[in-house]
Amino acid sequence: MVRNWKDKKEAGKQNKDLFIIAFKTTVPVLLGYIPLGMAFGFLLDGAGYHWIYAFIMSLFVYAGSGQFLAVALLAAGAGLTEFAIATLLLNFRHAFYGLSLLEKFSGVGRVKPYLIFALTDETYALLTTTDVLQGSSKSRFYFYIAALDHLYWIAGSVLGATLGSVLDLNLEGMSFVLTALFVVLTIEQYFNSEARFPFIAAVSAGTLSLILFNPDNMLLASIVLGTLILIGREKSMQKVQKAQKTQKTQGTSEKEIRPINSSSQPVEGKIKEKS
Repeated sequence: MVRNWKDKKEAGKQNKDLFIIAFKTTVPVLLGYIPLGMAFGFLLDGAGYHWIYAFIMSLFVYAGSGQFLAVALLAAGAGLTEFAIATLLLNFRHAFYGLSLLEKFSGVGRVKPYLIFALTDETYALLTTTDVLQGSSKSRFYFYIAALDHLYWIAGSVLGATLGSVLDLNLEGMSFVLTALFVVLTIEQYFNSEARFPFIAAVSAGTLSLILFNPDNMLLASIVLGTLILIGREKSMQKVQKAQKTQKTQGTSEKEIRPINSSSQPVEGKIKEKS
C-alpha cells in the first residue's frame, strides 16, 4: 500500500516536471498566439459575431490562417462549397506534415487523434525539434505541447473578441504576427538540426515558386516543389548506399575466394611432383 502511494507520488512528480518542460518549450508560441488570436477575435467581432463564436471556432476548428480566411468568407457571404475548397487548398500543407510525423506518432496511444487535430505549423515545429526526456512518456509530452498551444489560441481569440466589443483599434499589420512567429521557430529549428539540406531545399523551392507562380499560389507550389527535391535527394542517396553495399559485398566475396585458390596451388604442385 505504501509502495503504491510512493509510486503514484513519483509518477505525479514526473508528470508535473514534464508539464513544466512542455510549458517552457511552448513559450514562443504563447507570445505569438495570444496577440494573433486577439487579432482574429477583433476581426470576428468586427464582422458582427459574438465572442462565443470565437471560442467555438478556436476550440473545434483551430486552423489559424484558416480562421482568418473564414472571417473573410463569412463577411462575403460565401457558401459551404467555397468554404470547403478554400480551406482545403490553404491547409493542404498539413498532409506533408502528417507524412513526416508517422514515425514520431507511432505508439502514442489514445492521444493520437487529438495530436493529429491539433497539428498547427507552430506545434509541428516544436514536435520536430524537441526531444523527449529519457524515461518520460512521449505521448504525454506531445499531448502537453499540443494542448498548451491550443489553449493559447483559444485564450487569445476569446480575449480579442471580448475586447473588440469594447475597444476601437487599428489592426493593420497585426496578421503578420503569424509569419514572424513561424520565422523565429524555423530559425530555432535550423540551429537545432544537424541536417542543412532540407532548409536549402525549402529556400530554393520558395524562391523558384515566387518566380514561376502567382504569390497567392506560391505556398502550395513551394511545398510540392520542396517535397519533390527532398524525394529526389533521398532516392539518389539510396542508390549511392546500395552501390556502396554492393561493392562491399563483392570485395568480401573476393577476399573469401582468394585463400581457397592459394591453398589449392600447393596441392596441385604436389600432385605434379608425385607423378
